[in-house]
Amino acid sequence: MVNIARTRRAKCRGAGFLAVIVLIILFAVLGTILYFSSCSINKAQYQLEYQDLVNKYSKEYNVSDELIYAVIKTESNFDPNAESAVGAIGLMQIMPYTFEWLQTYYDGEVTLDTDSLYDPETSIKYGTRFLAFLLERYENCEETAVAAYNAGFGAVDEWLMDENCSSDGVTLDYIPYSETRNYVVKVENAKENYKDVYNL
Repeated sequence: MVNIARTRRAKCRGAGFLAVIVLIILFAVLGTILYFSSCSINKAQYQLEYQDLVNKYSKEYNVSDELIYAVIKTESNFDPNAESAVGAIGLMQIMPYTFEWLQTYYDGEVTLDTDSLYDPETSIKYGTRFLAFLLERYENCEETAVAAYNAGFGAVDEWLMDENCSSDGVTLDYIPYSETRNYVVKVENAKENYKDVYNL
């Protein structure tokens, strides 16, 4: 009787051990499925369109790929025909007067008309140029540069001189425009997601 009881206990322990192993395998498989599903969802949300153009102008103007993608994602969600209520156009939502200013600043004259902003290459080239200009202007303080991309560098220059907005004249402790505050958060979040999803 003792031997039978021991055998039964051993069988129960063996069955219990086997059940634990099966559960561990099931959880591992489920975790893997969820991980890759999550990656697929993220890749669908954070697409890498226009890679050749982003790569080209990222290198030319020394602006990170992930920042360019984040601005495109936030500004137009990769729609080259996007137009804002205030008149910004294209993938990187450049205002016509900013486009003219960038041409004059970099090329010495205006050679392209406003409709050129619907062209993905033109939009990415001049949007990246503008980011490079702002990053240099604000000593590579990215959040300040991103705020200026949205609100204009005239507004940001004023904020940096205001002690209520900036304690050091370089970084913004407070952004008066709620739209710009939200914009900076969206761009920085999108940038981090691009880095995480694609290991940029």
